[in-house]
Amino acid sequence: MGLIVYCFQACLCISEAPELKTFFIHGAGGTPAVWRLQTAHFKDSVAVELPGHPAGSGFTSIEEYARAVSDRIGQQEWRKTIIVGHSMGGAIAIELALDNEELRGLVLVGTGGRLRVRPEFISKLRENYAEAAKLIASLSVSPRADPIILDRLADDLLKVSPQVTLGDFLACDKFDRMNDLEKVTCRTLVVCGEDDKMTPEKYSRYLHEKIRDSKLEIIPGAGHSVMVEKHRPFNQAIERFVASL
Repeated sequence: MGLIVYCFQACLCISEAPELKTFFIHGAGGTPAVWRLQTAHFKDSVAVELPGHPAGSGFTSIEEYARAVSDRIGQQEWRKTIIVGHSMGGAIAIELALDNEELRGLVLVGTGGRLRVRPEFISKLRENYAEAAKLIASLSVSPRADPIILDRLADDLLKVSPQVTLGDFLACDKFDRMNDLEKVTCRTLVVCGEDDKMTPEKYSRYLHEKIRDSKLEIIPGAGHSVMVEKHRPFNQAIERFVASL
């Protein structure tokens, strides 16, 4: 199934080099809606809908998702492309960066070089998807987050089929690029919420240590869904990064 891409351009966008295009990739069980506060802010930005999110079938490997995204981005010159990936989307972004040395910029959000998933978490996804969605949402925000954010995240997860979300987490569990991070050559920004429980801060610090010419931003008061919980400081971090390219 082809990718569905949503483009949003608000009248009050930040100034950004016109030749650059930013692609946002959502995480496991997610949809492009998670980036609404970014695509409305950044000019020439695209939120990519991965296959099966929410319609159709998904994949069970990061490599398959990366190929699907590459097919879409392949129409754009890599030297004019910035990839922003969250969680599983970050794993996909790492794959794309390793395969495309001309990539202009890479932003890794709440992700890691390896994304192991606890077996009991996989069991919960298989046994009771509604409860699993609530659990995922609760682990995806800071304890200080507005409850409305938690409810929206849970609702978005329920729009994706249990089979697709399970496949996503199985794909994450198999993903391991720990020993390849030093091969990432493009300019990289690593972003993490201070209260991230899904991919703790140590994951981001490891990415920063291994990826040459990378910058690290830890955003206070945010959890795993930092781009939703603290969208203003998150967007500002990306602005600074883009301005440095």
